[in-house]
Amino acid sequence: MKVFPLIKENFQAQIDHGITLVGFFKSECETCQQQLPILEELADEVKHQATLVQVDIEQEGELASTYGVMNTPAFMLLKDGYQVETLHGFQNKENLKQTILRHSGIGDTC
Repeated sequence: MKVFPLIKENFQAQIDHGITLVGFFKSECETCQQQLPILEELADEVKHQATLVQVDIEQEGELASTYGVMNTPAFMLLKDGYQVETLHGFQNKENLKQTILRHSGIGDTC
C-alpha cells in the first residue's frame, strides 16, 4: 500500500480522525530511503488500525518546525489529532507496528 505524502494544506484534515503515523523524511537521506519500503509494507498490515503518511521536511519545513523535527527519519504517532508518541531514527517494522497497535488498543501493552 502506498504511503501518501502530506503537505501543510492537507495535514490537519488527515490527522484529525483515527490513528496516523507520520514519517518525516528528507529526499537525500539514505536512511530515509531505506525506511520507505518498510512503511509501505507496514501500511498494508495496519490498514484497519492506522493511516501511514510521509512529510518531506525540505518541502514542508514549517510542518517540521511545528512538530520539532530536526533530524530524519522521525516518526510521530497521532490519535485524533493529538501527538501520542514520537520515534527518532531508523525503526524496524515490528517496532512501528507495536507502537501503532498499542495506541489502537490492540496488542501487548506491556
